[in-house]
Amino acid sequence: MYVVVKRANHLREGLHLVLDVSHAVVEPAALEQLRECSATHHLPATIDPLQSECQLSIVAPAETAAVPRVRRLVAA
Repeated sequence: MYVVVKRANHLREGLHLVLDVSHAVVEPAALEQLRECSATHHLPATIDPLQSECQLSIVAPAETAAVPRVRRLVAA
């Protein structure tokens, strides 16, 4: 996702990007990293070494639990 955000940011200066992951299953660490990018207005240095200004908002899932486990039915 970061590469897409970087490309869009490069194509149009001053663009405010909204990343809607509200219907996705997102690992808590990944969501925290996205929120950090939103707060600092920069993508991770490994993605954007020049640290260009980036206006990014995150629409997070209502519940930030880890990936749900698959339940198996056991015949009795």
